[in-house]
Amino acid sequence: MQNKPKKKPPVEEVKKPILTGSWHGRDAWALAGKRALSFLATAVIYLIAGMLMTFDGLWIRVVVCVIVVGAVAYYQYTHGILKGENDAAFGEIMYAHQAEGKTVDPIDRQRCFHPLKGVFATLVGFVPFLAVTLVFALLTTPSRYTLGVLPSWTQGFMEQTEFADALGYYTLNTGMDAIAILRIVVRAMIMPFINVAVAIGDDAALLAERLSPLLLLIAPMFYGLGYSRGLHLRARINTGIKMGDEKKKRRERKARKQRQRQRSKEPERLI
Repeated sequence: MQNKPKKKPPVEEVKKPILTGSWHGRDAWALAGKRALSFLATAVIYLIAGMLMTFDGLWIRVVVCVIVVGAVAYYQYTHGILKGENDAAFGEIMYAHQAEGKTVDPIDRQRCFHPLKGVFATLVGFVPFLAVTLVFALLTTPSRYTLGVLPSWTQGFMEQTEFADALGYYTLNTGMDAIAILRIVVRAMIMPFINVAVAIGDDAALLAERLSPLLLLIAPMFYGLGYSRGLHLRARINTGIKMGDEKKKRRERKARKQRQRQRSKEPERLI
């Protein structure tokens, strides 16, 4: 019978105690300002990607929408989890200081990890964009077709009675109202979704406009999800450090035993 290979015992995860910070403290508000800029960057990416990746087929538009939104969501998630890990590491340091009897500054305490800090910062950063998209979502109506501008060569027909009344409607210039301007701004912020909705029909486009606050919030909310996993990532890093130290000690013990065996095999020197 063949000897079964021995299974390595499962590695115990190293969870060091941390000092828990504040989810709404000074550091969270500073992070909210950065999250607002992230929303703006997300809107710009959506606009550029939506303009460059417009296709005729509905399913191609759906795939492109999923790819663009998924890429932005993954970017937000990775940045969130890195920020959470940094705050968790800082929380370990502050806990050690407190255990040594040192005074922890309130600002440093607020900076420590809290699982809800990323969500709070994201929602606060979303407030300016929520104001714009929510107002538009409540006021938007189905878009209607508007007449374009007549070419210059039709100017002669305007002087003829039989054509003047019919063509006079084209000269009415109502201009752009506030809703039209908001529609341009909001559609630019959710361009990948609008590309899909427009291909389906006017009702779908109207629904996308009314859901614009939620559609814009999808990808940035992954930052809050990633931040909440920062403590888990910190535990994995600590576990990796412990495994590296143990592996180094095993190599040192093996090398020491090998040196001892070599010495025992050496012939004794006669005096």
